[in-house]
Amino acid sequence: MTRRRRARGEDGYVAAELALGIGLLVFPVAMLVLTLPTWSERQSAARSIAREAARAAAVAGTCDPPAARDVGAAMGENLGLGSGQVDVTLDCTPGQRLPRGGEVAARVTVSMPAVEIPGIGSVGAWHWTAEHHEPVDQYRSFYFGGFVTCTDASTWPLTCENTSR
Repeated sequence: MTRRRRARGEDGYVAAELALGIGLLVFPVAMLVLTLPTWSERQSAARSIAREAARAAAVAGTCDPPAARDVGAAMGENLGLGSGQVDVTLDCTPGQRLPRGGEVAARVTVSMPAVEIPGIGSVGAWHWTAEHHEPVDQYRSFYFGGFVTCTDASTWPLTCENTSR
């Protein structure tokens, strides 16, 4: 049985090729795969925050952007988003009463990491916006902030006025 001799200078090429293959091909794909769940999670968080902010405004009956931002900040913190990663806006005039049967829309923009390495941090970012339209109850009665006096119920049409001015 004869023994083959190796040519000089061929020792260790497989190990170098394996390391380069893993470093240049597998590692970037693995980082992308690890980042995909973060994108999905942030999109879901933005939709949830938009839904709750619009619902809070519709139930309150007035356009209150600071309250909507508070809802967004609290939910963002509970969902693991840091401060400054959530921006909430309402499509109504601040302080005005929402019309019965109308709707209010909330837009929430969240920061999405381009690549996030768990335990280390993120690199780059882009923004994703979710929007939710919430109807205002058509038959809801709103508190006027005082006393309301109405004419005798036997007369029609019934007229009422705010007497607390």
